Amino acid sequence: MFLFTSDYWADLMSRPGGLADYLGTFFTQFYYFSLLGALIIATLLVLLQWQVKILANKLKQNLLFLPLTFIPSLLFWSALCDENFLLSAVIAANLTLLAVQFYAYWKKPLVRIAIAIILLPILYWLAGGIFWVFGVMCLLLEWGTFKQLSKKQWIMFLIGMMLIMVAAPFLAKSFLQYPFSRLWWGLSYYRYPVISPYSLLAIWVSLLVVPLLFKWIPIVFKKGVKVMYISLQVIVLFVIGVIGIRMSADWSKEEIMAYDYAVRMENWNKVIDIANHKDPRAPLSVTCLNLALCKIGTMGDCMFRYFQNGSEGLLPTFQRDFTMPFVAGEVYYHLGLLNTSMRFAFEAMEAIPDYKKSSRAFKRIAEVNLLNGENKVAAKYLHLLQHTLFYSKWATEALECVGNEKKIDENLEWGLLRKYRLTEDFLFSENQKDQMLGLLFMHCKTNRMAYEYLIAYTLLNKDLTHFVQYFPLGKDLGYKEIPAHYQEALLAFWAGTGRNSRDFPWPVSSAIGQQFNNYLRLSSSGIYAESQIKESFSQSYWYYLQFRK
Repeated sequence: MFLFTSDYWADLMSRPGGLADYLGTFFTQFYYFSLLGALIIATLLVLLQWQVKILANKLKQNLLFLPLTFIPSLLFWSALCDENFLLSAVIAANLTLLAVQFYAYWKKPLVRIAIAIILLPILYWLAGGIFWVFGVMCLLLEWGTFKQLSKKQWIMFLIGMMLIMVAAPFLAKSFLQYPFSRLWWGLSYYRYPVISPYSLLAIWVSLLVVPLLFKWIPIVFKKGVKVMYISLQVIVLFVIGVIGIRMSADWSKEEIMAYDYAVRMENWNKVIDIANHKDPRAPLSVTCLNLALCKIGTMGDCMFRYFQNGSEGLLPTFQRDFTMPFVAGEVYYHLGLLNTSMRFAFEAMEAIPDYKKSSRAFKRIAEVNLLNGENKVAAKYLHLLQHTLFYSKWATEALECVGNEKKIDENLEWGLLRKYRLTEDFLFSENQKDQMLGLLFMHCKTNRMAYEYLIAYTLLNKDLTHFVQYFPLGKDLGYKEIPAHYQEALLAFWAGTGRNSRDFPWPVSSAIGQQFNNYLRLSSSGIYAESQIKESFSQSYWYYLQFRK
């Protein structure tokens, strides 16, 4: 959450690295639109490469090693594949190199030295632990480029810069309640405050080493060889970059984040498209898929066409982290279990390791309190959201609904949820989710989603007895025909009772009836094999019932 308020600015600027943190949070809010977020990251990495190139050329003009200036940006790109590596680290690096550019702009040595001594502690407060790179770069430029200081003057400059670099964290520790190691490393580069990723140190060192390579490596290549040498560097960096980035990214998390983003935007068709491209395997991915299938009305016909991993892919068990409750909370919200969805949003926000707040969580908490009639609480969160960029308009419109039930009911989604939500207290139990779904449906028998989740819960748990018991509850929900997977389950249940198929009491399509006969014939034949059944019936409930663990 980024707030356009003076208090928010003052809070971040009250600690080392505050400006980098402020700008990082500002730009991170644009991740609300994924393409815009990618553009911001790309721009910052290109800017970093451009600055590394300029500083390297100040030490020595050497176009032969131009591809090497991409190394810090590639390292940052790889590091950012970890979702806990924050954008403020990239911004801090850009601020540091920008400070070096400002220092190098001045011609007179005494002016430069004065600027370096003044700017070094300021940079510590603005950019954080990376500030020492500025000090070392200034020393290198004086030694290798400007050469206007005598040996004695350079040593004095070195001692002065070293003293400031050592003293700045010690002074900060005297009035800030942070571990000393965090004041050295930086407070806002990584989401987990107690972790100092060594990849960050490697990037900082690369900002110094790459320009030094321009200075130290002599140009001994003939003109005809230069193009080949540059091309070889590009190829090697490209291969190493691709391998490094692929190894750095956690692709299972990437999949979950893609599903969650589509669910958050209520882009249900996008969720289906992702699943059609690659069958989801992670429980949270399956959760998003099942929600999307239910929202577009095809859950009873299509859910077993995809991989299912039991009831965990329907209503995941709560975990105390800052990702899973957001995903699971979306399901509970659309079902009408509003208080549970609000609790999940609050727990997810409180589990964020760096104690930042979440606009997404604030929005969910605000709207649930609004629907529950807790107007003062809702207004408190909505007033805060008015100071954000992407939620301000929504919050202003929602404030008009505070205390105005007619206006709430005019909102199609909110009007339905007010009817669906339970108005009496009950004990939320992870082990009795079917009973909670049953209570939710019996409270409002037009809640088709609650019914379909109740039925899906029994099917995923292979509980056909309760499935048959609950199935008649949906007779008044407007189904034109029994959904395909329900027909498959009814046939499986009837066959399991050993009763005559001619006494089957439910209407089943002839095509599904014929498929079931073929399934029984193949299952009972002497050439029975799972692979043969999977080839023909992997998208049926019968296959899940018999073979999924």
